[in-house]
Amino acid sequence: MKKVKILAIALLTVLVLLVGMGAVACDGNGGETTTPPPGDGEETTTPPPGDGEETTTPPPTEDGEETTTPPPEETTTPPSGELQFTSDDGRITFGLDDVERTNVWPEELTGLAWRGFEGSEPKEGYDFIFVYVTIVHITDGHFDSGTGSTLVDDLGGEYQGYKGMQCSWTIGWSVPEYQFELPEGAEGMFIFEVPEDVEPVRLRLVYEVFESWSEEGEREFEEEGYVDIIFP
Repeated sequence: MKKVKILAIALLTVLVLLVGMGAVACDGNGGETTTPPPGDGEETTTPPPGDGEETTTPPPTEDGEETTTPPPEETTTPPSGELQFTSDDGRITFGLDDVERTNVWPEELTGLAWRGFEGSEPKEGYDFIFVYVTIVHITDGHFDSGTGSTLVDDLGGEYQGYKGMQCSWTIGWSVPEYQFELPEGAEGMFIFEVPEDVEPVRLRLVYEVFESWSEEGEREFEEEGYVDIIFP
């Protein structure tokens, strides 16, 4: 009876061992099973746009250079000053260079052209008025200095050239026969004598204009014109 119990225990032990071995065989290689990560088990990341470099917005030019706004164009003062006056027919334009008031004859006005005027003084209670002009542009015709240019003051008074002078011009000469005419760029000076208590306001500049030179060197179709030059 005792042997039978020992044999039963031995059989039971063998059975338990067999059941244990079968359970181990069910997991393949006997190791712990785990859930593998996606893919090959490495951590996945979201790549940046493109090749991973930071993207930037290019400047608004094809070559990538910065665009700039050009500076405004500079304006220049005309060679004859800021104030210019054109005849009604548009044929000639004068520029006002300066208006000078003094009671002393300018030292630079010497020489043959001014013989007898050096050291001149205005009448008592009067001033000299010097008006300087330039011919800026001529569109048509030929021009010469006229007679009768007049200075007008703020009270309506009118004055002729000092001691009958009309105008002193720096001039050019023309053909044929080196006839005289006023070209563009000619500078003129008018001299007047006015009372000390008035203010000059404008010059009526009188000129002569003609269409052409004849074969004999005479002016053809000559007439008179004028431009009112207003003082600032």
